[in-house]
Amino acid sequence: MPLRSLVTQLQQAALTGELLERTGRGDRLLMRGAGRGSRALVASAMARRQDCPLLVVVPTLEEAGRWTSLLELMGWSSTSLYPTSEGSPYEPFDPTSEIIWGQLQVLSDLLGDQSVTAPGAIVATERCLQPHLPPPDALRDICRTLRKGDEIDLEDLGETLAQLGYERVSSIDQEGTWSRRGDIVDIFPVSSELPVRLEFFGEELDKLREFDPATQRSLDPVEQLRLTPTGFGPLIADALRESMPDGLEQLLGEQDAEQLLEGGTPEGMRRLMGLAWSQPASLLDYLPKSTAVVIDERRHGLAHGQQWLDHASDHHREVAAECGLSEEERDQLWPPLLHRPI
Repeated sequence: MPLRSLVTQLQQAALTGELLERTGRGDRLLMRGAGRGSRALVASAMARRQDCPLLVVVPTLEEAGRWTSLLELMGWSSTSLYPTSEGSPYEPFDPTSEIIWGQLQVLSDLLGDQSVTAPGAIVATERCLQPHLPPPDALRDICRTLRKGDEIDLEDLGETLAQLGYERVSSIDQEGTWSRRGDIVDIFPVSSELPVRLEFFGEELDKLREFDPATQRSLDPVEQLRLTPTGFGPLIADALRESMPDGLEQLLGEQDAEQLLEGGTPEGMRRLMGLAWSQPASLLDYLPKSTAVVIDERRHGLAHGQQWLDHASDHHREVAAECGLSEEERDQLWPPLLHRPI
């Protein structure tokens, strides 16, 4: 049963106004004794009264899934689960595509025009507060938006898709692929749930429609398509080629360093994000300043996050030692910028 009407009543309650007034003070507002459903109602009412987005930070992905299901009943314009990785950020391989694509779907929405979209709700684990993303401007600069009526050279579009990491195939079947048949281009963005068919009249983008990849049947028309890269690796690789920091070959290895210099993107570039940008971003950096942030099960989240933090710190030292870096060289050439105290 949708709880929109109950949230609306709570928005107007005097107690909600008092709670909001107390959040403006310097002290932390701590609420105890309510079940998850009640906490979701109160959090939604407080954020909706201020007409601002909501971020709920929870200890585990299981809890994130439960919160997401609850918030979907609260009448938000959108409710997103922001996936995070349990692994060390210094692993020589990247998180699974599903995690990266899920993150890009949320980030793409946040980088869009917030003035024309109603506030939404996002649920994530405490890992979203760790520095694991490129700076917002770096991601924004590489994203592309295609709109109905745009004049687009199809050859240039193909080059853009290749730069973003999309693979050209004969028939669309999964995210991160695209195909072309004459004046029709099919693209399956990693930040969307469905592929989009672009129909051109000459160089003018005449129609955009979502379609079912199984049946190829056209679905709802859309006004625009926002394209993100298929992962963060290409952004990191471009930034490293531009800056060429000291010790890069020692950290990458000779073969991967050669691949990078030739314009490629070796596996596991995420571990070098701190070399590409001196201040990697967290999810907070992508959110509007007005966002209401709710921490659920704070002690549990701190304990869970501390375990990960200890593992990440130990792993950074181990990998640096395996690369032959002394402690002094490690701190100078490869500072531990992808984990920080909670």
